[in-house]
Parts: sequence; structure tokens; C-alpha cells
Amino acid sequence: MLALTDNLFLTHSSTEGQGKTRKMAKGLILCHDNDIFAGESAGFGLPVLKTHNQTIFPSLFSTSAPTPQTIAAVFHFNLINAWWIAGLPAPSGFTDVMEKMTGIYMRRPKFQSSGLIIRNALFKCFGIHSAMTPGKSFGYCRVLYQAEKHQLKISVQADLIKGSAQLILLNEVPGTHFTRLVTRGEGSRQNADGRKFLPWQQCSPGTAVENPARGIGFFLSVPDCSGTPEVEMTAGREVAQDLDWAGLSIASEHSRLTYHVNFYV
Repeated sequence: MLALTDNLFLTHSSTEGQGKTRKMAKGLILCHDNDIFAGESAGFGLPVLKTHNQTIFPSLFSTSAPTPQTIAAVFHFNLINAWWIAGLPAPSGFTDVMEKMTGIYMRRPKFQSSGLIIRNALFKCFGIHSAMTPGKSFGYCRVLYQAEKHQLKISVQADLIKGSAQLILLNEVPGTHFTRLVTRGEGSRQNADGRKFLPWQQCSPGTAVENPARGIGFFLSVPDCSGTPEVEMTAGREVAQDLDWAGLSIASEHSRLTYHVNFYV
């Protein structure tokens, strides 16, 4: 475990979690006292790839602990999200349809909450579900996690990626526990709780995800130094059938990136 405070820790375990994420690698999982916040989330600092028509998820290739407060992980991009309908494999074009529908859903914030309700009804009616399955290899990615007091430094090297793809780093916790999005401005703070915390929206550094019951929160920041690539940050929360996550993602067109996850209690 990597210690952030006296009662806040990060652990690396690909056995934690539920739903389709149980079969893929995870980033670091947040722990508070004796509770492990896994849910259906990807954890902190999990790399995924986005091509023009597909999302590629990682399996875990290797891990090491160079120092007591450091974990190094190598991920293999070789998993895809496969779909089943009424217990049978979905037609080959169904994945493309779901990717396009997800894109439409993400671009329409006012539709997202009702869209989840419609999704639940359709999935239940037609017995639709998904699971991670092995696919074509898109290469490897090395991630170094370094913990300090209240902060996790994440350094990513994805030089061994094959083809053209956008690198996305997921930083997620269970949406059933982390129900608040906090947007900060100059001397102001706005809270979006429950269904007002939308499934997907662009955000800026300093936007935080909180567990109001525990008073735990986190936000992302990118070091301001020469050579830092431009990034895009998004926030989201989905609690529905086979979904239980809330978090912040950071996307880049570059293969190398360093950013910080800042925690507060």
C-alpha cells in the first residue's frame, strides 16, 4: 500500500472490483480506514486507448515496487469490450453501433441522465451485457506511481503503442460513494450532487470529485513546465446496470505524460 495520510491509502490489486472491470487491469485503488473503494471503477492512473472506432483496455503485464512509496506497472493493450444479447454473442457490427451511441450520448449533457434510464430499460428487456475479452495487441505502456502526502504523481510512457490512438488516463472511484462534483472558480465553489453530477462533461484542473459522507475528495493537476503536452480533462459519474464509477480522466495525443492526483480529507 502507498500511504497518502494516516488513514488514506492506495493499493494495487486487479482482483478488486465488480462488473466487466474485474477482467481487466486496474490502476491504484483508494482505501480509507478499513474500506476499499473499488466498485466498477478503473482506479487511478489506468491507461486506455481510443481509436477512431474502438476503445482498447489493458491487461496487467508486470508490476514492481522500486521504493516503499512507488509502484511501477506495465500494461498490455489487448482487451476489448464484447457484447452479448440474450446470452448470445452480439453481431459483429453491434460494437460499432454502441461506440457511436456512446459518442452521441457524451456530446449531449442534457440527455445523459435520462439516457442512462433508457439504457437500463433496454439492457434489462433484451438481456444486453458486456465483458472484457482478448483482442488484437496495440502495444504496451509503462506507468510509474509515486505517492507523497496527499498526492499521487503518475508518469506515463506509452512509446510502444502500435498505430494511431489517443491515450486516456482514467482516475475512478465508485459512483455510489463519490456522488459530488465540485467546480471551483475565483472565490466560489459549486456542487453538483447525485443526478446533477453528469455522466460526462469537460472540466478544468481543480475540478474535484467528492465523497460527502467521508469528506474525501480528489482533483487533477498537470505540472506547469516546458514540454508539457496539451491535455483534455473530463469528469463523469455513471451508476446503472453494470456501472458504478465516478471520476476524472485526462487525454493526450502524446505518448508521454506526467500529472498529479491531489487528495484531501
